[in-house]
Amino acid sequence: MTRAARDIVAALTAAPGEPVKLLVSGGIGSGKSSVLAAVRSALRSAGVTVLTRPPRSGDEPGAAVVIDDAHLLDDGELEQLVDLVADPASTVVVATEPLAHRPALRALATAIERENPVVSIGALSLPDVTHMATEILGATPAPEFVRALMVSTAGLPFLVQPAITATATRDEEALAAAIEEAASYALIERLRRLDEPALDTMLVTSLSPELGPDDVAATLRVGAQDAQLLVDRARASGLIEPSHSQMFLRSVHRCIAQILGAARHHDTETALLVSQIESSTLSADLALRLAEHGLRDDRLADALSNIAADNHRQPARAARLYRAAKEAGATKLNSRLADALALTGDCATAGRIADELLGSQDPAERAAAVRIAASIAVHDGSAAQAADLFRWLGPYPDAFVGAAGAIVSVAVGDLPAARAALGAESAGPPTSTSRAARSLAEGLMSSLEAPYPAAVARLGQAITAEQQPTGVAPDTPAALVTLAALHGGDPVRARSVIGRAVRASLEDSPDNTAFIARRHRLLLGWVRMLDGHLSAATADVTAVAADTDSTATLHRRDALWAAALQTAIARRSGDSGALQRHWYAAAEVLAEYSMDLYSLLPLGELWVAAARLRQVDRLQHTIDEAFALLQSLGNPLLWSVPLHWAGVHAGILANSPDAVAPHGQALTAAAGQSPFAKALSTAGRTWLRVLADHVDTDEVGAAARALSQFGLTWDATRLAGQAALHTPDGRVSGAMLQLARDLKQATALDATPTAGGADVADTGAPGPSRTSSTKLSDREREVAELLLLGMPYRDIGTQLFISAKTVEHHVARIRRRLGAESRSEMLSMLRAIVTPQT
Repeated sequence: MTRAARDIVAALTAAPGEPVKLLVSGGIGSGKSSVLAAVRSALRSAGVTVLTRPPRSGDEPGAAVVIDDAHLLDDGELEQLVDLVADPASTVVVATEPLAHRPALRALATAIERENPVVSIGALSLPDVTHMATEILGATPAPEFVRALMVSTAGLPFLVQPAITATATRDEEALAAAIEEAASYALIERLRRLDEPALDTMLVTSLSPELGPDDVAATLRVGAQDAQLLVDRARASGLIEPSHSQMFLRSVHRCIAQILGAARHHDTETALLVSQIESSTLSADLALRLAEHGLRDDRLADALSNIAADNHRQPARAARLYRAAKEAGATKLNSRLADALALTGDCATAGRIADELLGSQDPAERAAAVRIAASIAVHDGSAAQAADLFRWLGPYPDAFVGAAGAIVSVAVGDLPAARAALGAESAGPPTSTSRAARSLAEGLMSSLEAPYPAAVARLGQAITAEQQPTGVAPDTPAALVTLAALHGGDPVRARSVIGRAVRASLEDSPDNTAFIARRHRLLLGWVRMLDGHLSAATADVTAVAADTDSTATLHRRDALWAAALQTAIARRSGDSGALQRHWYAAAEVLAEYSMDLYSLLPLGELWVAAARLRQVDRLQHTIDEAFALLQSLGNPLLWSVPLHWAGVHAGILANSPDAVAPHGQALTAAAGQSPFAKALSTAGRTWLRVLADHVDTDEVGAAARALSQFGLTWDATRLAGQAALHTPDGRVSGAMLQLARDLKQATALDATPTAGGADVADTGAPGPSRTSSTKLSDREREVAELLLLGMPYRDIGTQLFISAKTVEHHVARIRRRLGAESRSEMLSMLRAIVTPQT
């Protein structure tokens, strides 16, 4: 019994002789009869005569009238009760189902409501169910047990009690099944008392809360008035409330179907489908439920296919609709299903479907299968396999497929194939999607020959307001434009484009962006890492790892970028343990990776880290492959400059002038055509001079500022720090340290807001605010600044004219003051606080 029902009984017991008018309203099995039984018992215990029907001549005057199931009375009896309610001295307590379309019953309810509000009883609350279970079982049940009861019974008293009783002798593993089984038996038992028209109506209305009398009339072929009364009865039962869970509504539908039989169930749902299609009111949810209930019909399959096509911008929903269409009998949905599955991240299933479709006799289906299979191959780090697929397909007259083929061909250095793919005349209309795809492919081709501004302008035309893809592709416009911007030394463009893409992914459902969201987040982390915002970059790569299902691993392309990004962060943080761990993980991925043009940035970072770890030999074959790839593309300036810069760094770390020379010469040769290459060439020469203890303040300042301007802020601050270390002049050293601080601060001020609204420089791992920098003394601050530049204790001591042991003591004291549990955590916290005050 609910708390409201107990309150009613308590009130009547306290004043049994007082006249009262009360209406108790509730659905099937809600406990109305229990309430009225308790009311009758309380009145009789007080010596009051109780009638359980409308009064008749000869009945004792002043007898209390307590009637259950008043909705079963005829109109005359209900009118008699209305007259009785008007008597101030009478006691009338009535229980009924809440039928809204029976005038006589509504008149009785209105008359009683003038005296007291209607008491509506229905599902038990969580505490009520817990209380009932405790009384029956003799012990407080576990929360999981109560939740299972609520799911299977919706809290309806006539289902809760048998479900609890059925579990009294079951072990814990069988509890959920026992609850569901007992609830189903009790539900079927109660539903058997209903007539067939009521069951038919509940069968229909349990499918969707949007179905009303007109839908029931068309399905069951009854008059509008009869349909209205039937729907009223169905809703008054309390079994198809919209507030009930979908699991419970499915259980109600299943139990009704068992009572009516499979043939009647099928005929009723088919009639509903036909009526909904004829009136053009078939909704996606209703179509899904019909298919998932096992209805097989070509009309349903066609409807689901059309609805899925309309939901192409919601891949997760489209995939569910396409699956349902296939189950309903559709036969030509495989490529669209594979597209939707791939976009939601289910690449394994999508790949299997695409492989089967490669032998299709339909050219469009075969071309779509090649595009999907190739896109998944690129995602898995196998651009060579993707290129083989497009070579097998040949030029195809579809802009989206042709652009995908060109992107893959450029990735592997096959220029003839790329030109052939773009040269195929499109047979379709020039839609916005096809135009954007062609702009992307032509922009990539332009990037091989044209200056960066011209190439990025063409690439930018592929960035449309609608970022959501219509089909899976080898890469996204946002990712490729960001890569071009990073290779061209345009951090502002890179940050803007990838930031918008990440925000779009965060605003969308995760299921709709699984194929691309991690790539975008890793690229954002890469931009932040180059800018020196290591905490924010760490947050990005951590978010990608957290977003990956515990039973799955990252696809190989994402795994390479994630490991290389972690390696880059560890190198810049001076964390040698993490550097080795992440570098070896990246090397394992790279060993199974088919090198492509769009993976040169992580390769360059791993090359520099390998030089520091004395492991360049392990990467030499891949490095040679990368330069051979660039050679096959005519050594495009835009794409080759960053890799040569990595070669300069690797040569410096290896202390090998011979290794530095070819890359320095390549940058010098490119300086006349590329401002970025010119900045790198100048910075490389300056770096070598600094390492030879020739520090020119103006030269270092110009080189460092140029690096920062082109998005290499960490490299710029590192160059300034090296200059501070390699000069014996204290004033020059101080100027170089100030330069490093200025560059870092300028980048922090230029940082764009993230999707959450926080500055890039301040997102990521938690740390103290800048106001906490007052915890450090002036000397500790100087030590911290040099420590962040990667200097060893001996060099810091030389710079500050103290011993290495004293530096060690300062570092230990800094770590204690900050409360850092590890060296890497201390360095992360120092990066957040050691900046000049404004």
